[in-house]
Amino acid sequence: MKAVQAVGAGGPEVLKLVDVAVPEPGPDDVQIAVRFAGVNFADVNARRGTYLPPDAPPRGLGLDCYGEVTAVGRNVRELRPGQRVAGFATTAGYAQVVVTPATLVWPVPDGVRDETAAAFPVVGHTAYHLLATAARLQPGESVLVTAAAGGVGTTAVQVARLLGAGRVVAAAGSAARAAEAGADVSVGYSRLDPGNAGRIAIALDGVGGAVRRHALDCLGLFGRLVHFGNSCGEPEELPPLRELRERELAVCGLHLQRLRRERPDLLAHSAQALLGWLASGRLRIPVAEVLPLEHAAEAHRKLESRQVKGKLLLAVDGSKP
Repeated sequence: MKAVQAVGAGGPEVLKLVDVAVPEPGPDDVQIAVRFAGVNFADVNARRGTYLPPDAPPRGLGLDCYGEVTAVGRNVRELRPGQRVAGFATTAGYAQVVVTPATLVWPVPDGVRDETAAAFPVVGHTAYHLLATAARLQPGESVLVTAAAGGVGTTAVQVARLLGAGRVVAAAGSAARAAEAGADVSVGYSRLDPGNAGRIAIALDGVGGAVRRHALDCLGLFGRLVHFGNSCGEPEELPPLRELRERELAVCGLHLQRLRRERPDLLAHSAQALLGWLASGRLRIPVAEVLPLEHAAEAHRKLESRQVKGKLLLAVDGSKP
């Protein structure tokens, strides 16, 4: 079958279309013919080798995918061949066929478009658990979302409202970009301060650096900052503990990979909520663009430009591996 692999650590040019063996499901797995694979900033970091030695061998990329079940392991009871499913790929998602535990994919309801289903796993679960699980959002609390024009950001603004948040503030590189998220208040990073954003109960930040510092400054009494990424690439540092104590703040984190590995039950709960909202039209996950699998390098370039509005997808023909 065809798959895209990073043949080394580096820029988008290290992504190559290669032939690899079709993975077979284990007893608790499902095999999926992929129609769409999601492109996420975590894929960019994996391609760059951020968390790997420079001489790491070729490796597949792709965290989430959508397609049709083609085979199930002997212990799988909830899924069957022919079902439309979306979820997480434990074998790399930039491929015609993936294999993953049955606990990490979910049937897609009728009425949810293919592209929407493909866009939901990473951005939807991240947004949901940032707010409901990590920050423990309470009804009426205000929320600040940085990188608000991206896939996670636009989704988090909507999920915050669906979970009962009060005022929602979107922040991005410019106020115009932030306004695309549809929040109550939109600010550019250069004006992200309590005077423009107000005092905030919860700040969600995947940018880091000066943006994280500004988000922290906006927190009110018992405010919580949830750290889920560091796209700026600057060194990651905690605020001084004395500041946290004296301002009565909390800083916590969310890493979706650990939830996938250790708490699939939490993901099953959020999948039910997210797919229900998508089916009813209460949640909309914008798809910025769909490119063919062999154009994965172009997709990475677009994502790194920080001009993408919504989720990038790769179109895959999993019916002919």
